[in-house]
Amino acid sequence: MKARPTVSIILPTLNRARLLERAIRSVFVQTCRDWELIVVDDGSSDDTQAVVEAAAARTDRPVRYFHQENAGSSAARNRGIDAARGRFVAFLDSDDEYMPAKLQRQIDLFHLCPDLGLVYSDYAYVDTAGVRHDSVFRTMSRRALSVRRRSVAPGLYRCNADFFDELLEEYLIATIAGMVRRDVLSGGVRFPEGISYAEEWYFFLQAAKRTRVGFVNEPLCLHHWTEGSLSRTSVQHNTAQRERLLQRVAREVGPLSRRQRRMLRRHRAESALQLGYESARVGARLGAAAWFIRATARGAFRSGASALISTLWSILRRPRGVRNGRGGRSWDRLAPAWRHGRSCSRLGPAFTRTLRAG
Repeated sequence: MKARPTVSIILPTLNRARLLERAIRSVFVQTCRDWELIVVDDGSSDDTQAVVEAAAARTDRPVRYFHQENAGSSAARNRGIDAARGRFVAFLDSDDEYMPAKLQRQIDLFHLCPDLGLVYSDYAYVDTAGVRHDSVFRTMSRRALSVRRRSVAPGLYRCNADFFDELLEEYLIATIAGMVRRDVLSGGVRFPEGISYAEEWYFFLQAAKRTRVGFVNEPLCLHHWTEGSLSRTSVQHNTAQRERLLQRVAREVGPLSRRQRRMLRRHRAESALQLGYESARVGARLGAAAWFIRATARGAFRSGASALISTLWSILRRPRGVRNGRGGRSWDRLAPAWRHGRSCSRLGPAFTRTLRAG
């Protein structure tokens, strides 16, 4: 009987045959050779299977192909988890790449700290203009570098025991940047099917709730931004999906401390505030009012009922399509709440002032 591989790499794909070869090639050049690649085809109608079979013929490592009816990337990753035989599980998307030392550096940290169940890293990215950036943490998420941790070897860190709070505070771990010890997943830790934005946040929150976490302070993956991707173009879709995800976190990732519940409530207030803004921007005044009421109930408006009443009055008395004095819709001047990282208590008065304008 063959020994189980050290790492199972799960690669979901849907009609990405033209990009898949690049992702698979980045697995083939790993300095760690003890892996299996599990490709889960989520209902492709292109040459995906042929690309996988041709790649499998060029390596002596196991490349396993599964086809399913289209069910979404979360369902595809979950099927890969169920099929995984490795001691560790890593993830790769069909339009992204691993750096050659990706697997080895994370395995090194697992070996140095055997109680770790999750290890993540920084990653590089190529933006939609084709410009490469060497660190997402240094250019877009500098708070990630302030996570409390201690060094165990050059570039390798053991995060403090309160890492779950850090992750609940801010979405830090990209799918491709994480590696999980497979036994951590045995308690039903899976991606949330039916949600199409920030699924990995939910997945890694579940893992971080159950185990200690480590960090490799090096870019171990290369992410390619895709022009026109729904996750980059639709704020309303993203926020609605985020609200659903936060509801699931509240129900399913627990138990939560009082501080953690406050953090989650603040996130949900920000989502409600953003959805109110998006509804008002397109003229859905009653929908906007409903979301602002929810935002207030979750603590978004520091000045409480008076701010809410002023906000609702501004929405309901404004004729649809009226523009403000500066030539643009008042709603368009409202900064998306959670995207800009502002606290809700500071956003409430700003929303009220803008809604009164014009």
